[in-house]
Amino acid sequence: MSSAAQELIAIVDGLTEDKARAVVDFARFLQQQAGDREWERILAEKRTYPKLEQFAAASLREGPAVLFCAVGAASL
Repeated sequence: MSSAAQELIAIVDGLTEDKARAVVDFARFLQQQAGDREWERILAEKRTYPKLEQFAAASLREGPAVLFCAVGAASL
C-alpha cells in the first residue's frame, strides 16, 4: 500500500461517518475523472483499426442479426 493510501486511511479513520463518506465519494469522483480522461485520449487518437473497421463493415453489410450474434457470442 502506498504512503498516500496509508495517510488517507488515517485521515478517514479520524472523521465522522458522513465526512468519511464524503471523502470516499470525492475519491471515486477523481477516479472516474481519470478514467474519462483516458477514454478521451483514446478516442482522440488518429490511429486506425483496419481489422475492426473491416469486421464492422462486413457485419453491417450482412445485416443486424449477424452483428448481434458476433457481439453476443463475444460477451458470453
